[in-house]
Amino acid sequence: MSLRATLILWIGLVLLASLLVGSVLVYWNAVQKVDVEMRAAITVGEHTIHNAIDDAEEAAAPLRQMRLLVGDLDGDRHLRATLTDAKGVILARSMPLQATEPAPRWFYNLLAPQPQIDRMQLPSAQSPLGVLTLETDSHNEISEVWSDVILTLTVLSLFCLLNALLVFWVTGRALQPLNDVIRTFDRIGSGDYPRQLPGRGPAEMRRLSQGVNQMVHKLSDMENRKHRLEEQLVAVQEEERSQLAQDLHDEVGPLLFAVSVDLTALQDHQSVCADPQTWARLVALRDAVSRIQRHVKTILLQLRPPSVADLGLAHSIEGMAAFWRARYPNVAFRIKVAADSFSPEINSRIARIVQESISNALRHGQPSSIEIEVLTDPDGAVVARICDDGAGLQSDGNPTGLGLRGMRDRVDSLGGMLTMSSGPDGQGVIISARFPAPEQVA
Repeated sequence: MSLRATLILWIGLVLLASLLVGSVLVYWNAVQKVDVEMRAAITVGEHTIHNAIDDAEEAAAPLRQMRLLVGDLDGDRHLRATLTDAKGVILARSMPLQATEPAPRWFYNLLAPQPQIDRMQLPSAQSPLGVLTLETDSHNEISEVWSDVILTLTVLSLFCLLNALLVFWVTGRALQPLNDVIRTFDRIGSGDYPRQLPGRGPAEMRRLSQGVNQMVHKLSDMENRKHRLEEQLVAVQEEERSQLAQDLHDEVGPLLFAVSVDLTALQDHQSVCADPQTWARLVALRDAVSRIQRHVKTILLQLRPPSVADLGLAHSIEGMAAFWRARYPNVAFRIKVAADSFSPEINSRIARIVQESISNALRHGQPSSIEIEVLTDPDGAVVARICDDGAGLQSDGNPTGLGLRGMRDRVDSLGGMLTMSSGPDGQGVIISARFPAPEQVA
């Protein structure tokens, strides 16, 4: 869960808890209010009835006077008066005021207290008339409380809603710079170093943006220096290869040729021809020199293959395949290279990677087929893929060595990425090198 969602969730829970607590307090206050009103109503009613009874003692028609007294309570909000005779027959009863907007039944059942009943004995003069009973009726009071509760809860709900919206808006604005920082880190992880963050929001966020900007600047400088060092390393490797090839060609080649000429001259002497053992040894030596010369030629082709700049990438790879096909006739080579040529930097590195991959596969994997693909993906990036069906990677799955290190350095020097993995079912090796688009490399 994001930080913003966490803050909103917790603040929402606090607001909801506040709303629940407020509802409980409103309920408790409503119960207290209804109870107080009912107590006050019956107390006032008792005083009124007592005063009226005292005045009715001197009346000529006491029954009529009592009925008028009960009728005076018609429309009272909280009391009902009932006059009954000695046998319990109702002689008169008042009708409380009907609520214009009655509360729901469930709310009335939730708040309604037990009715308070006061049976008032009439004075001796009216005692034959029976008993006057006062009873509280809380319908009107509960309806009034219902209106107050609705208003209070509406205000609380609007307050919580407005607070939630305010928190949502404030956290969005306050944490927006943090989202910018997260996107910046995502771009850094993919090798893209963005420009400066705007540095907006609260003071803490601005300091965070400044720190990220400094880090991006330093990382960009380090990445540029790393690429320059990788390019220098690749250049040094190529120079060493060229120097070694030159030494083999200029020094070792003539010496082997001189040895071969001397052996031929020795074979022309009659004394050598007359001795079978000497002749056999000379033939063996000359054969060994010929094999060394062929091996030196192979090394020279590996150190200094036909120029990619002169032949093009496709013809250069075809030449490598022909070279190895002549020495490993049982290995099938399948080549698929885009007709378009790429930049010289990409072409030279792909040629070296293909050469090193074929050499490793034939020396260590004993494959029956090798597939070479050099294509462009929809983004314009150049992808070289070399697959074989040989023995696969080592058991630890983490190949190391100068050859792999050299391939990785060549790819990294142009901002690309090299991956090596086993083929299906752990058989064979798949080497994939992805370079940026040629115009980006240039």
